Amino acid sequence: MFDIIVIGGGPGGYVAAIKGAQLGAKVALVEDRRVGGCCLNRGCIPTKALVRTAEIYLDMKHGPAFGLTPGEIKVDWGTVIARKDKVVHQLTSGVELLLKSNGVALYDGRGSIPKPGVVEVALKDGGKEVLETKNIIIATGSLEQSPPIPEEQVRAHTVTSEDALDFDHVPESLLIIGGGVLGIEFACVYNAFGSKVTAVKRGPGILPPIDEELQTRMIPVLKRAGITVNHGIYVKEITETADGKKRLVAEKDGAPTEFVAERVLLALGRVPNYGGIDLDALGVQYEKRGIKTDAQMRTNVPGIYAIGDVVGRYWLAPVASAEGVVAVENITGHPAQIDYSIIPSCVFSIPEVASVGLKEKEARDKGFEVKVSKFPFTANGRALAMGEAEGIVKVVAQAGDGKLLGVHILGPRATDLIHEASIALKLGAKAADIADILVHAHPTLSEAFMEACEGITGEPIHIAPRRRAQ
Repeated sequence: MFDIIVIGGGPGGYVAAIKGAQLGAKVALVEDRRVGGCCLNRGCIPTKALVRTAEIYLDMKHGPAFGLTPGEIKVDWGTVIARKDKVVHQLTSGVELLLKSNGVALYDGRGSIPKPGVVEVALKDGGKEVLETKNIIIATGSLEQSPPIPEEQVRAHTVTSEDALDFDHVPESLLIIGGGVLGIEFACVYNAFGSKVTAVKRGPGILPPIDEELQTRMIPVLKRAGITVNHGIYVKEITETADGKKRLVAEKDGAPTEFVAERVLLALGRVPNYGGIDLDALGVQYEKRGIKTDAQMRTNVPGIYAIGDVVGRYWLAPVASAEGVVAVENITGHPAQIDYSIIPSCVFSIPEVASVGLKEKEARDKGFEVKVSKFPFTANGRALAMGEAEGIVKVVAQAGDGKLLGVHILGPRATDLIHEASIALKLGAKAADIADILVHAHPTLSEAFMEACEGITGEPIHIAPRRRAQ
């Protein structure tokens, strides 16, 4: 008899299993692929390995501007992929070791729930094992969403993000369906390596988790890099041309249009993956977005919890991990819940984008009287020294007392910088706490956040003041 059985070994599931064991529970983890889930094997980690290679490649190409004149710069694509695989293997092997060292029983197979308290594992070797437990955590993750075209066209003429991690060469041209985080990250990677990249989107804007102004600013940045984003595109069908390329037939403003590329990448977002678990038979309540849970990650069925993408609050690995910790803490008698109002959203594009708290429009829609301050990286000494001065830090605060409501960053290392803002929001800080009290090291990129906060309390030091009325 186990105290907890976790079905799914992604960043939510394996973290829940380890934390449960640390809290003294007898835990089993069931996973039918390699532990680490989409994040470590097919998402966050391998894509960031490719992003880093792309960044180094672009830095080398820009060497002459820094007084460095290298020889011919070539891309050894086989080595690029091999390094990505090595990083993935190191991390997944590390997770396996952590599970073992914490005493978690790992079952290599697909888990189902015939009834509460029982998990049936269809083992990969063809056998079957029935496990009894006091609590079950469903952490089966998500699947990629498909466009509204026949499934046979999708299978024959598109590639998934997983496929895009293992291309045998850099495609001459790449058409991306979708303008969210995944699509824009892949656009930046393959554009850096020389692909002619085009993205098509049905709705306006890109990167929906990010503040609308930064979305708008990002589009010309992408265009200057050579990436085209097309809006208002309704996909109708995908076919193959006579020379083996892919043709996307679409509609824009009621008129037919088409795009041709060597490969078509689907990047439309995610949908819940219930892993074959019969939620209806169990009586577990769910909706289109995912399984319904309370703040403690409990479903409506006693003893069954759900976490991560299968819940669908946020499609983010760190949220899945946090929800896993919350679930096992509640199971083991340590009441806990997550503050979903302070979840950083990060895009590992080139340059990076990150956001936490309320967007400007969102804050105004909620009835806040807001004051907005923006500080450009072109006025930040470290960014200029790095040669990466594209972008801004935008701070949204209450007009009266300057309490921070949201922080949004487009620029170098935005995904690291955002966490100072996250802590400030969590602690209820005011702009003056950052601008007037907290001394920032110089020269650092984080000074841009400090100076943006100075724009709430007065005016930043390192940009010219606004023209005053005579």
